Amino acid sequence: MHRLILAAALALTTTAAMADETWSSDMGEIVYLDEQDGAAIFTFTNVDGTPARLVIPGLAGNYSNRDTHRAYWTGVGPNNCGALLSEPGQAPSANWGQALISFDKPAFPTSFTLTLGWCFDPLSTAIRAETNAR
Repeated sequence: MHRLILAAALALTTTAAMADETWSSDMGEIVYLDEQDGAAIFTFTNVDGTPARLVIPGLAGNYSNRDTHRAYWTGVGPNNCGALLSEPGQAPSANWGQALISFDKPAFPTSFTLTLGWCFDPLSTAIRAETNAR
């Protein structure tokens, strides 16, 4: 019984932290949307003004030991890449690239810098995101 209560409390804490994570950037709001297969999924507006999703493998459930994480993004904008990339539950996209997210502090809440590249090109564009948590 105690294990069930502990598991329920942990699930509520994790869901609350994830739901509270939003950031403001020059491109608009960035939202911690979901967790899938060990990856955290953020939504944001890409530098080309189109909706995009950031997939950060290994970040799901990590609210207290964040650092710099390799990631990738997929978008719905123009088809810039010569190959399709898909993520679970999403349509394949030819608008994607590599990403690097660098959190300012290891624990929630914290701001971050997101650096993006197109397709396999080097990372070339930075987006600064300030936490909205109080």
